[in-house]
Amino acid sequence: MNADLYVPADGWLHRADPRVKLALAALLLGLSLALRQTSVILLALLVEHALLITSKIPLRNIARIWKMLLPLIVMIVIMWPLFDHTGADVLFGLGPFVLTKQNLVMAAVMGLRVPALAFACFVLLFTTDQAMLVRGLVALGVPYRIGLTISTSLRYIPEFFAMFSTISQAQQARGLNLKARGTKLSQRFHAYIPVIIAVLIQGFKMGENVGRAMESRGLGMQGVRRSYYRRLRMRSADWAILAIAVLCAAAVVALAMVI
Repeated sequence: MNADLYVPADGWLHRADPRVKLALAALLLGLSLALRQTSVILLALLVEHALLITSKIPLRNIARIWKMLLPLIVMIVIMWPLFDHTGADVLFGLGPFVLTKQNLVMAAVMGLRVPALAFACFVLLFTTDQAMLVRGLVALGVPYRIGLTISTSLRYIPEFFAMFSTISQAQQARGLNLKARGTKLSQRFHAYIPVIIAVLIQGFKMGENVGRAMESRGLGMQGVRRSYYRRLRMRSADWAILAIAVLCAAAVVALAMVI
């Protein structure tokens, strides 16, 4: 994955106000968390993919997210019946593993909820660069330092993944065998200690460089009030998108309560 989650394009979501995209992400997250109906979560996933595709996000970026989430989804669906024994309609039972119609539905719901929550965030992150994200958070009343910290953290998450992969390959090229220490979790963790130490060292160096760059730009100077070259202004199209999103979310909640 690229170091930056933002995908440059000329999509309609790219041109939307970052506050509108924050509201869209919050509505999709709220619906996916608050409602348990499979149809609602599937609808949220469909809407999220429609938003990304119509905003000219390449399909390979969407497929890459699914590839990352697939192991977690499979694990949740398989492990859920081990801990949830609710339901009287038993389909299969083997020791602690009890499969009922009810917990099978809940396993599907929980498995679908993971990508629904993830893509709700990527609707924002794929279409909003770091500067616009900070400006949107500040415009909503978040202090600039906190907004910058949040956006910078999101910016460097994929970079740490890329760094971990690069260092792992470099260490293995130098003779480190990551598969010869056994299959237990503790043994595998012990095998990765040289890689983790190298990643931490690189992370500290990166943090120092970022800190110096921010200081050189006057971040945190006493008595200096931050100025803005261009302030955010909601256009009529932004208000229309926000109104449609709120109305659709309210309609989904009302239908879910009836069903």
